[in-house]
Amino acid sequence: MAEKIIEMVQFMPPEVRVFFLSMLPITELRVAIPLGIALGIDPLKNYLYATAGNLVPVLPILLLLRPAIRLFSRWEPLGRIIRKVLASAEAKKCQYEKYELLGLTLFVSIPAPGTGAWTGTLIAYLLQLSVLRAFVSIAAGVFIVGGLMTLISLGAVSLLANRLAGGVLVVVLFAAMVVVSRRRKCPVPAEPEETPEIKGNVNDV
Repeated sequence: MAEKIIEMVQFMPPEVRVFFLSMLPITELRVAIPLGIALGIDPLKNYLYATAGNLVPVLPILLLLRPAIRLFSRWEPLGRIIRKVLASAEAKKCQYEKYELLGLTLFVSIPAPGTGAWTGTLIAYLLQLSVLRAFVSIAAGVFIVGGLMTLISLGAVSLLANRLAGGVLVVVLFAAMVVVSRRRKCPVPAEPEETPEIKGNVNDV
């Protein structure tokens, strides 16, 4: 799917391509940043374009997610898809809810499939976080993962690991982040019959 999307946007200028791909849930920074480096964009500019693009949909999603879920859940099979997506986010949520904002930042900052700003907004919704707190936490995670993906794309992580003692520390810390995020086993949720109802006001800033 990601390959097809990349092919569809080849007509765009490189910087616009990176910005656009960073906005999409299928590609986000894991695809956009390596692509920008491969296209010869300056790493700093590439980082700024990618992180800005990744943050663009976050605030609208946080503001509109609750009413959108209520509206679109009324129609099948769209409602069934929404329930499956929320169930998947619920399964990830229990790994991070103990730490709330820090856990959400950690989740977004891990450059792995199933993580990122889009899923982070769903977790913020399920945690009933205010829009401001959720946005700050997600933005911090986006800045971190953008830096990690830039270093990985430039080969800096492997270079440090091979030539500098400090590189070993970088790799160990990154591995520890992944281990901590996966350590807590979550029960596999059954598909809910209805869309989860949030009691609090998630739009409070």
